[in-house]
Amino acid sequence: MILQIDLNTLLVLFRETSIIVAIYGIYVLSLNLEVGYMGLPQFGKVMFLALGAIAVGGIATKVALLIYSHVISSQLNISPLSDLDTYCSAYQYSSIGIINNIFSNSPLSGLAFFFMSITLAAILGGVFGILMASPALRLREDYLGILLLVSAETVRVISTYTPQVACGVFGAVIPDPFAWLREGRQWGYLAVTLIFLLLSFVILERLGNSPFGRALRAIRDAEVAARVFGKDIVKFRVRVLATASALAGVAGALLAFYNNFVLMGQFVPLETFKGWAMLIIGGTGNNIGALLGVVVYYVIDRVLSLYKEGIRQIINVDPIFFQYIIFGIIIILVLMFRPQGIISERPVKTLKRHILAKLRAEA
Repeated sequence: MILQIDLNTLLVLFRETSIIVAIYGIYVLSLNLEVGYMGLPQFGKVMFLALGAIAVGGIATKVALLIYSHVISSQLNISPLSDLDTYCSAYQYSSIGIINNIFSNSPLSGLAFFFMSITLAAILGGVFGILMASPALRLREDYLGILLLVSAETVRVISTYTPQVACGVFGAVIPDPFAWLREGRQWGYLAVTLIFLLLSFVILERLGNSPFGRALRAIRDAEVAARVFGKDIVKFRVRVLATASALAGVAGALLAFYNNFVLMGQFVPLETFKGWAMLIIGGTGNNIGALLGVVVYYVIDRVLSLYKEGIRQIINVDPIFFQYIIFGIIIILVLMFRPQGIISERPVKTLKRHILAKLRAEA
Protein backbone atom coordinates (compact mmCIF):
# COMPACT_ATOMS: atom_id res chain seq x y z
CA MET A 1 0.00 0.00 0.00
CA ILE A 2 1.62 3.28 -1.17
CA LEU A 3 0.68 6.47 0.59
CA GLN A 4 0.27 9.44 -1.75
CA ILE A 5 1.54 12.71 -0.23
CA ASP A 6 1.50 16.05 -2.03
CA LEU A 7 4.44 18.45 -1.79
CA ASN A 8 2.72 20.84 0.62
CA THR A 9 1.83 18.01 3.03
CA LEU A 10 5.40 16.71 2.79
CA LEU A 11 6.81 20.16 3.67
CA VAL A 12 4.47 20.46 6.65
CA LEU A 13 5.44 16.97 7.81
CA PHE A 14 9.14 17.82 7.44
CA ARG A 15 8.70 21.07 9.36
CA GLU A 16 6.73 19.61 12.24
CA THR A 17 9.06 16.61 12.55
CA SER A 18 12.12 18.88 12.47
CA ILE A 19 10.74 21.06 15.28
CA ILE A 20 10.05 18.03 17.47
CA VAL A 21 13.48 16.56 16.67
CA ALA A 22 15.16 19.86 17.63
CA ILE A 23 13.26 20.10 20.93
CA TYR A 24 13.82 16.50 21.91
CA GLY A 25 17.39 16.78 20.65
CA ILE A 26 18.06 19.31 23.44
CA TYR A 27 16.26 17.01 25.89
CA VAL A 28 18.30 13.93 24.92
CA LEU A 29 21.58 15.87 24.80
CA SER A 30 20.98 16.89 28.42
CA LEU A 31 20.16 13.28 29.30
CA ASN A 32 23.38 12.17 27.60
CA LEU A 33 25.38 14.51 29.84
CA GLU A 34 23.94 12.78 32.90
CA VAL A 35 23.81 9.19 31.65
CA GLY A 36 26.43 8.98 28.92
CA TYR A 37 29.13 11.13 30.48
CA MET A 38 28.65 10.62 34.21
CA GLY A 39 26.59 7.45 34.41
CA LEU A 40 23.82 8.87 36.61
CA PRO A 41 20.60 6.79 36.76
CA GLN A 42 18.35 9.61 35.54
CA PHE A 43 14.87 8.03 35.77
CA GLY A 44 13.03 11.28 36.44
CA LYS A 45 14.04 13.28 33.37
CA VAL A 46 10.46 14.15 32.42
CA MET A 47 10.26 16.26 35.59
CA PHE A 48 12.41 18.92 33.96
CA LEU A 49 10.32 19.00 30.79
CA ALA A 50 7.37 19.56 33.14
CA LEU A 51 9.19 22.32 35.02
CA GLY A 52 9.95 24.09 31.74
CA ALA A 53 6.24 23.91 30.90
CA ILE A 54 5.34 25.23 34.37
CA ALA A 55 7.76 28.14 33.86
CA VAL A 56 5.86 29.09 30.70
CA GLY A 57 2.26 28.16 31.51
CA GLY A 58 2.33 28.69 35.26
CA ILE A 59 4.67 31.65 35.80
CA ALA A 60 5.44 33.61 32.62
CA THR A 61 1.83 33.53 31.43
CA LYS A 62 0.65 34.92 34.79
CA VAL A 63 3.23 37.70 34.47
CA ALA A 64 1.83 38.52 31.02
CA LEU A 65 -1.72 38.48 32.41
CA LEU A 66 -0.62 40.86 35.16
CA ILE A 67 1.10 43.25 32.72
CA TYR A 68 -1.85 43.36 30.34
CA SER A 69 -4.58 43.03 32.96
CA HIS A 70 -5.92 46.54 32.28
CA VAL A 71 -6.39 45.73 28.58
CA ILE A 72 -8.07 42.40 29.36
CA SER A 73 -10.30 44.01 32.00
CA SER A 74 -11.40 46.77 29.64
CA GLN A 75 -12.32 44.32 26.86
CA LEU A 76 -13.68 41.33 28.81
CA ASN A 77 -14.68 43.01 32.07
CA ILE A 78 -12.80 40.39 34.12
CA SER A 79 -9.68 40.26 36.26
CA PRO A 80 -7.94 36.96 35.29
CA LEU A 81 -5.67 36.64 38.32
CA SER A 82 -8.34 37.45 40.91
CA ASP A 83 -10.28 34.23 40.21
CA LEU A 84 -8.04 31.61 38.60
CA ASP A 85 -10.70 28.88 38.65
CA THR A 86 -13.09 30.97 36.55
CA TYR A 87 -10.26 32.16 34.30
CA CYS A 88 -9.02 28.60 33.66
CA SER A 89 -12.48 27.21 32.92
CA ALA A 90 -13.99 30.06 30.90
CA TYR A 91 -11.74 32.98 29.91
CA GLN A 92 -8.37 31.53 28.90
CA TYR A 93 -8.71 31.65 25.12
CA SER A 94 -10.24 35.10 25.00
CA SER A 95 -7.67 36.55 27.43
CA ILE A 96 -4.67 35.00 25.65
CA GLY A 97 -6.16 36.08 22.32
CA ILE A 98 -5.94 39.70 23.48
CA ILE A 99 -2.29 39.24 24.46
CA ASN A 100 -1.56 37.57 21.11
CA ASN A 101 -3.04 40.61 19.32
CA ILE A 102 -0.65 42.81 21.28
CA PHE A 103 2.31 40.57 20.39
CA SER A 104 1.28 40.48 16.72
CA ASN A 105 1.73 44.26 16.59
CA SER A 106 4.73 44.44 18.92
CA PRO A 107 7.50 41.93 18.11
CA LEU A 108 9.73 43.25 20.91
CA SER A 109 7.03 42.53 23.51
CA GLY A 110 6.67 38.98 22.18
CA LEU A 111 10.41 38.35 22.16
CA ALA A 112 10.76 39.78 25.67
CA PHE A 113 8.07 37.37 26.86
CA PHE A 114 9.81 34.47 25.08
CA PHE A 115 13.26 35.09 26.55
CA MET A 116 11.80 35.71 30.00
CA SER A 117 10.06 32.32 29.76
CA ILE A 118 13.21 30.53 28.57
CA THR A 119 15.27 32.09 31.37
CA LEU A 120 12.69 31.10 33.98
CA ALA A 121 12.60 27.55 32.58
CA ALA A 122 16.39 27.21 32.77
CA ILE A 123 16.53 28.58 36.32
CA LEU A 124 13.60 26.49 37.54
CA GLY A 125 15.04 23.32 35.96
CA GLY A 126 18.53 23.88 37.33
CA VAL A 127 17.41 24.72 40.87
CA PHE A 128 14.97 21.81 41.08
CA GLY A 129 17.61 19.48 39.65
CA ILE A 130 19.77 20.17 42.67
CA LEU A 131 16.98 20.35 45.26
CA MET A 132 15.21 17.15 44.20
CA ALA A 133 18.43 15.12 44.07
CA SER A 134 20.19 16.63 47.09
CA PRO A 135 18.91 14.03 49.64
CA ALA A 136 20.54 11.21 47.67
CA LEU A 137 23.61 12.89 46.15
CA ARG A 138 25.90 11.34 48.77
CA LEU A 139 24.25 7.92 48.60
CA ARG A 140 24.50 5.08 46.09
CA GLU A 141 23.36 5.80 42.54
CA ASP A 142 20.35 3.46 42.70
CA TYR A 143 18.87 5.58 45.52
CA LEU A 144 19.37 8.68 43.38
CA GLY A 145 17.55 7.04 40.45
CA ILE A 146 14.57 6.06 42.62
CA LEU A 147 14.40 9.52 44.18
CA LEU A 148 14.38 11.23 40.77
CA LEU A 149 11.64 8.89 39.50
CA VAL A 150 9.45 9.58 42.54
CA SER A 151 10.14 13.33 42.34
CA ALA A 152 9.01 13.43 38.71
CA GLU A 153 5.71 11.75 39.54
CA THR A 154 5.22 14.03 42.54
CA VAL A 155 5.64 17.14 40.38
CA ARG A 156 3.25 15.78 37.74
CA VAL A 157 0.49 14.78 40.18
CA ILE A 158 0.64 18.00 42.22
CA SER A 159 0.73 20.27 39.16
CA THR A 160 -2.06 18.33 37.40
CA TYR A 161 -4.50 18.64 40.29
CA THR A 162 -3.57 22.15 41.42
CA PRO A 163 -5.26 24.77 39.21
CA GLN A 164 -3.03 27.52 40.61
CA VAL A 165 0.05 25.97 38.97
CA ALA A 166 -0.95 25.77 35.30
CA CYS A 167 -4.76 25.55 35.32
CA GLY A 168 -4.63 21.92 36.45
CA VAL A 169 -6.79 19.49 34.46
CA PHE A 170 -8.03 22.30 32.20
CA GLY A 171 -4.55 22.92 30.86
CA ALA A 172 -3.01 26.36 30.39
CA VAL A 173 -3.28 28.31 27.15
CA ILE A 174 -0.10 30.33 26.67
CA PRO A 175 0.59 33.49 24.66
CA ASP A 176 2.30 33.13 21.30
CA PRO A 177 5.46 35.30 21.35
CA PHE A 178 5.87 34.80 17.59
CA ALA A 179 2.36 35.90 16.63
CA TRP A 180 3.96 38.77 14.69
CA LEU A 181 5.36 36.26 12.17
CA ARG A 182 1.77 35.44 11.14
CA GLU A 183 1.78 32.93 8.22
CA GLY A 184 5.48 32.22 8.62
CA ARG A 185 5.17 31.48 12.32
CA GLN A 186 5.91 27.74 12.14
CA TRP A 187 8.93 28.15 9.86
CA GLY A 188 10.23 30.91 12.11
CA TYR A 189 9.77 28.71 15.14
CA LEU A 190 11.69 25.92 13.38
CA ALA A 191 14.62 28.33 12.99
CA VAL A 192 14.39 29.26 16.70
CA THR A 193 14.44 25.63 17.87
CA LEU A 194 17.35 24.80 15.56
CA ILE A 195 19.34 27.73 16.96
CA PHE A 196 18.74 26.50 20.52
CA LEU A 197 19.71 22.96 19.46
CA LEU A 198 22.93 24.20 17.86
CA LEU A 199 23.84 26.24 20.95
CA SER A 200 23.13 23.27 23.24
CA PHE A 201 25.21 20.94 21.05
CA VAL A 202 28.19 23.32 20.90
CA ILE A 203 28.11 23.94 24.68
CA LEU A 204 27.86 20.24 25.58
CA GLU A 205 30.44 19.23 22.97
CA ARG A 206 32.97 21.69 24.36
CA LEU A 207 32.09 20.65 27.89
CA GLY A 208 32.53 16.97 27.04
CA ASN A 209 35.90 17.57 25.42
CA SER A 210 37.23 19.63 28.32
CA PRO A 211 39.03 18.49 31.50
CA PHE A 212 35.59 18.60 33.15
CA GLY A 213 34.31 16.06 30.61
CA ARG A 214 37.29 13.81 31.19
CA ALA A 215 36.65 13.94 34.94
CA LEU A 216 33.03 12.92 34.35
CA ARG A 217 34.10 9.88 32.34
CA ALA A 218 36.65 8.97 34.99
CA ILE A 219 33.97 9.11 37.70
CA ARG A 220 31.63 7.05 35.53
CA ASP A 221 34.18 4.33 34.79
CA ALA A 222 36.00 4.17 38.13
CA GLU A 223 34.39 6.24 40.87
CA VAL A 224 36.60 4.88 43.65
CA ALA A 225 39.77 5.65 41.68
CA ALA A 226 38.51 9.16 40.87
CA ARG A 227 37.76 9.74 44.54
CA VAL A 228 41.28 8.57 45.45
CA PHE A 229 42.75 11.11 43.03
CA GLY A 230 40.88 13.91 44.78
CA LYS A 231 37.75 14.34 42.65
CA ASP A 232 34.76 15.63 44.64
CA ILE A 233 32.03 13.28 43.36
CA VAL A 234 29.14 15.19 44.95
CA LYS A 235 30.30 18.49 43.49
CA PHE A 236 30.50 16.99 40.00
CA ARG A 237 27.02 15.46 40.36
CA VAL A 238 25.59 18.82 41.41
CA ARG A 239 27.15 20.59 38.42
CA VAL A 240 25.97 17.96 35.95
CA LEU A 241 22.44 17.86 37.35
CA ALA A 242 22.19 21.66 37.36
CA THR A 243 23.43 22.00 33.76
CA ALA A 244 21.43 19.11 32.31
CA SER A 245 18.26 20.02 34.21
CA ALA A 246 18.46 23.64 33.02
CA LEU A 247 18.76 22.46 29.40
CA ALA A 248 15.84 20.06 29.84
CA GLY A 249 13.83 22.94 31.29
CA VAL A 250 14.55 24.94 28.13
CA ALA A 251 13.37 21.97 26.05
CA GLY A 252 10.15 21.87 28.10
CA ALA A 253 9.57 25.58 27.48
CA LEU A 254 10.16 25.17 23.74
CA LEU A 255 7.72 22.26 23.70
CA ALA A 256 5.11 24.41 25.45
CA PHE A 257 5.54 27.20 22.89
CA TYR A 258 5.28 24.67 20.06
CA ASN A 259 1.92 23.44 21.35
CA ASN A 260 0.81 26.90 22.61
CA PHE A 261 -0.74 24.89 25.43
CA VAL A 262 0.41 23.21 28.63
CA LEU A 263 -1.28 20.13 30.06
CA MET A 264 0.67 18.83 33.03
CA GLY A 265 -0.90 15.38 32.83
CA GLN A 266 1.06 14.66 29.64
CA PHE A 267 4.41 14.50 31.46
CA VAL A 268 4.23 10.82 32.35
CA PRO A 269 7.21 8.49 33.02
CA LEU A 270 6.96 7.27 29.41
CA GLU A 271 8.57 10.58 28.35
CA THR A 272 11.63 9.70 30.44
CA PHE A 273 11.99 6.27 28.90
CA LYS A 274 11.36 7.66 25.42
CA GLY A 275 14.48 9.77 25.94
CA TRP A 276 16.36 6.69 27.14
CA ALA A 277 15.24 4.80 24.02
CA MET A 278 16.57 7.54 21.74
CA LEU A 279 19.86 7.60 23.64
CA ILE A 280 20.27 3.82 23.54
CA ILE A 281 19.58 3.72 19.80
CA GLY A 282 21.95 6.58 18.96
CA GLY A 283 24.73 5.82 21.43
CA THR A 284 25.60 7.06 24.92
CA GLY A 285 28.59 9.28 25.64
CA ASN A 286 28.39 10.75 22.14
CA ASN A 287 26.42 13.91 21.36
CA ILE A 288 26.19 13.20 17.62
CA GLY A 289 24.95 9.70 18.40
CA ALA A 290 22.35 11.11 20.81
CA LEU A 291 21.00 13.42 18.10
CA LEU A 292 21.02 10.60 15.55
CA GLY A 293 18.96 8.50 17.96
CA VAL A 294 16.35 11.28 18.14
CA VAL A 295 16.20 11.50 14.33
CA VAL A 296 15.87 7.72 13.91
CA TYR A 297 13.18 7.52 16.58
CA TYR A 298 11.00 10.24 15.10
CA VAL A 299 11.46 9.18 11.47
CA ILE A 300 10.23 5.69 12.40
CA ASP A 301 7.48 7.23 14.55
CA ARG A 302 6.24 9.42 11.66
CA VAL A 303 6.35 6.57 9.14
CA LEU A 304 4.34 4.32 11.46
CA SER A 305 1.87 7.16 12.06
CA LEU A 306 1.41 7.74 8.33
CA TYR A 307 0.77 4.06 7.64
CA LYS A 308 -1.25 3.36 10.78
CA GLU A 309 -4.48 2.63 8.88
CA GLY A 310 -2.69 0.20 6.61
CA ILE A 311 -1.13 -1.44 9.65
CA ARG A 312 -4.55 -1.75 11.26
CA GLN A 313 -5.85 -3.56 8.17
CA ILE A 314 -2.93 -6.00 8.07
CA ILE A 315 -2.43 -6.57 11.80
CA ASN A 316 -5.35 -6.53 14.20
CA VAL A 317 -3.61 -4.32 16.76
CA ASP A 318 -3.90 -0.70 17.81
CA PRO A 319 -1.20 1.33 15.95
CA ILE A 320 -0.07 2.97 19.22
CA PHE A 321 0.71 -0.42 20.76
CA PHE A 322 2.27 -1.53 17.48
CA GLN A 323 4.69 1.42 17.76
CA TYR A 324 5.67 0.31 21.26
CA ILE A 325 6.28 -3.21 19.93
CA ILE A 326 8.45 -1.95 17.06
CA PHE A 327 10.58 0.29 19.30
CA GLY A 328 10.88 -2.48 21.87
CA ILE A 329 12.21 -4.83 19.18
CA ILE A 330 14.62 -2.15 17.90
CA ILE A 331 16.02 -1.54 21.40
CA ILE A 332 16.45 -5.28 22.01
CA LEU A 333 18.28 -5.69 18.69
CA VAL A 334 20.53 -2.70 19.43
CA LEU A 335 21.39 -4.04 22.89
CA MET A 336 22.10 -7.51 21.47
CA PHE A 337 24.15 -6.61 18.41
CA ARG A 338 25.41 -3.06 18.98
CA PRO A 339 25.15 -2.14 22.67
CA GLN A 340 27.23 1.00 22.11
CA GLY A 341 24.51 2.37 19.81
CA ILE A 342 24.66 3.47 16.18
CA ILE A 343 27.64 5.74 16.90
CA SER A 344 29.94 4.54 19.66
CA GLU A 345 31.61 6.76 22.22
CA ARG A 346 34.71 8.51 20.92
CA PRO A 347 37.93 9.35 22.77
CA VAL A 348 38.00 12.77 24.39
CA LYS A 349 39.82 15.35 22.28
CA THR A 350 40.91 18.24 24.43
CA LEU A 351 43.58 19.43 21.98
CA LYS A 352 43.61 19.58 18.19
CA ARG A 353 45.65 16.96 16.37
CA HIS A 354 48.28 19.35 14.99
CA ILE A 355 48.85 20.77 18.49
CA LEU A 356 49.33 17.28 19.89
CA ALA A 357 51.76 16.45 17.06
CA LYS A 358 53.73 19.62 17.78
CA LEU A 359 53.92 18.85 21.50
CA ARG A 360 54.99 15.28 20.72
CA ALA A 361 57.73 16.55 18.40
CA GLU A 362 59.01 19.02 21.01
CA ALA A 363 59.14 16.26 23.60
